[in-house]
Amino acid sequence: MVTAEELMKICEDNGYKANRNTLRDDIAVLQEQSVDVIIDHVGKFKAFYIGMRLFESAEIKTLIDAVSSSRFITAEKSEALIEKLSQLACKHDRQSLINSSVSSDRIKTESTGIFLTIDTVNTAINERKKISFQYVDYLPTKEEILRHEGKKYVVSPQALLWNDDRYYVPSYSEEKKGIIPFRIDRMRNVGIIDEQAFKDHEFVPSEYSRKVLKMYDGDIPEKKVVIEADNKYLINVIDRFGEDVETKQLNEDRFSAQIFVKPSSTFFAWVFQFRGEVIITAPIDVKENYIKMLTNAVESQK
Repeated sequence: MVTAEELMKICEDNGYKANRNTLRDDIAVLQEQSVDVIIDHVGKFKAFYIGMRLFESAEIKTLIDAVSSSRFITAEKSEALIEKLSQLACKHDRQSLINSSVSSDRIKTESTGIFLTIDTVNTAINERKKISFQYVDYLPTKEEILRHEGKKYVVSPQALLWNDDRYYVPSYSEEKKGIIPFRIDRMRNVGIIDEQAFKDHEFVPSEYSRKVLKMYDGDIPEKKVVIEADNKYLINVIDRFGEDVETKQLNEDRFSAQIFVKPSSTFFAWVFQFRGEVIITAPIDVKENYIKMLTNAVESQK
């Protein structure tokens, strides 16, 4: 809090003439513009301070942690963004917010063109245009190589989705006749093509993120899969597939759930983590493929 006398001194130190009348008028203007100026008292003198800010410290902390942990943002860019976000806090909280964001074990991308790529893709989506780009893979030496000898992909971007600390661009491919998710950090030389993009009206970002990105593995078609488990694993099913997943109480201790998912190796890995206490009951071909994957894994270890 600062008193009127202190506030006038601050104004004068910064080159502005002020008196009690101008302070009263200026504070009224700030309050009219939704700045939360609180008027209190220090002894018998009026005092002023900012109450609610655009972002509370806890909200800024959440944003900083998201930037710090995001794999698609380089370490250097993360530090720059954290510094900018900290400026939204009051000066007394800024350094503590920066200090508490340090994460020594975070894994970050080395790709420095992420934000340019995001901007280009976002512009293409808004203007309903196609994009072209090259896509990278890695050699065992961790050296980048362009997939398909540098072939240019031409697709219609549908959205930008952040999922499990990765940024994806689900895009309609005329070649594949469907939606393919591309990772932003693996896209290179992205450009906008002056061609009308195809809009898939059946594409729902939230549904796609839950059903496909979390269980993505190539061009495997989506299926309705039934799983069974003890009641204690219901929270894991909801965390992975959402609260609207269809469940049925089998008895006092167990439930079944019907989920729509790509029955991929990623999905099988999710099931496997429960050490046999979550089982696939239908359809039979999905169950058999899971058993086959487990058998191959055991055989490969011999």
